[in-house]
Amino acid sequence: MAERFGVVLAIGLTFFGLIMILQQGVNLQLGLGGGSTPDRMVLASQNFGEVGGATSDIRTVSFGSFNIGEGRGTVRAYQTDREDLENSLFSGNTLTVKYNGTQPTGANVSFEVLGKEGSGALYVKVNEQKVFENQLVSTATETVEIPGQNLRNGMNTIEIGVNKGGLLGSTEYALEDVEVNVNDRKFNDRVDNFQMFQYELKDFVGANLTFTIPADSSVSTAPLEVEVNDNPVFDRRTVRSTQNVEISRQQANLRAGYNTVEFKTDAEARYRLENTQLTVRYIGTTRPTTENLTFNLNQSRRNFVNRDNTEETLSFNYQMLSGVNTLEIVLGSFNTTLSPVNGENNLKIPEDAFREENTLSIQGQGSFALNDVRVVSNRVDG
Repeated sequence: MAERFGVVLAIGLTFFGLIMILQQGVNLQLGLGGGSTPDRMVLASQNFGEVGGATSDIRTVSFGSFNIGEGRGTVRAYQTDREDLENSLFSGNTLTVKYNGTQPTGANVSFEVLGKEGSGALYVKVNEQKVFENQLVSTATETVEIPGQNLRNGMNTIEIGVNKGGLLGSTEYALEDVEVNVNDRKFNDRVDNFQMFQYELKDFVGANLTFTIPADSSVSTAPLEVEVNDNPVFDRRTVRSTQNVEISRQQANLRAGYNTVEFKTDAEARYRLENTQLTVRYIGTTRPTTENLTFNLNQSRRNFVNRDNTEETLSFNYQMLSGVNTLEIVLGSFNTTLSPVNGENNLKIPEDAFREENTLSIQGQGSFALNDVRVVSNRVDG
C-alpha cells in the first residue's frame, strides 16, 4: 500500500512540474517573462527601402569655350564712351593711352565720329611714330590697325589727336565709343553669370558643371579652380579630358536670381575649356505612393498596449530623394500629416487607434527612402 502511494505521489509531482514548465514557456513566448512584465514590446517592423517616383526636368546654361591662365589674347587697354579733341592757335588737347606690353604683336584703335568742326585731320601716333592721319566726316566709324613693329615689350604710348587745318585754323572732333585693344600675352580669368528661378530651388535635385579640355592644350603648373558664388567647387591640377562637377545647393549657396561662376588659375598655368555648360535638375512631376504595414495583435499584446503605463510610438528612418517633404500617416482612427527630417523620426500614437487587425499606411509624394519602420509599445514610469 505504501509503495502504491509513493508511485501515485511521484506521478502527481511529475505532472505538476510539467504544467509549471509549460506555463513558463507560454509566458516567455508572450513576452511576459514568467510573471514579470517587459518594458518594451515591438508590435510591427519593416524596411521599405526606396519608394515612390518623380521625374526631373532640366535646364542648361551654356558658357561656351574660353582660355584660362596665361596665353595670347586681346587686352583692352582703354575704353571711353565720349572723347572731345581740339587743336587751335591758343588751345588744344590729345588723348594719350599708356600700355605696358608683355609681347604685343598688334593693336587697333576704334571709334565713331559724332561731329566735326574745321578742316584738320585726325591722327594716331604710336611711340612717337604716326601710323594714321585722315580727314574724317561725321558719323564715320573708323578702326585703325597698328602693326606689331610699332609696338615694343614694356611701356607703349598711343596718342590720338587732331591737326589745326591751317596756320591760324582750328579743328574739333567729337568721338564716341573709343577703344584701344592690344593683342598680347595676358592672364585670363573668366567670370560668368547664371540665373536660378525660385521654382527650381524649391524642387532642386542637383546641378552639374561640365567642360572638356582638349588633349595637349593645358600647362598644369597650377590647379584649375572653379568657384560658384565665391564657394570652391573644383580645384585640381591634373584634369581628364572631360570633367563633370557636382554642385550642391548648400555647397554653392545657390539663390534665386543671378549667381556667379568663376574659372581661374595661378602662376604660368594655362587651360583651354570647351563646351562649358551648367545643367540644373529639378522636380517636374511627382506621383503619390502608399506603403502599408499590416499586423495583428493577440489578446495579450492588446492588454499590454491598453495598460495605463505604456506609450505607443511609430519610429522610422527617412531620407528625401525628390519631391514634396510631407508624409500622411494613418492607423485606424489615427490620421496625421507631418514633414519628416532626414534621419530618425518619432511619432506618438494613441492606444485607441489599435485593433486586433491593424494596417499602418504611410503616403508621400515623390521619391524617398523609408527604413527601420517600427510600431513599439513602451512602459513608462509614473
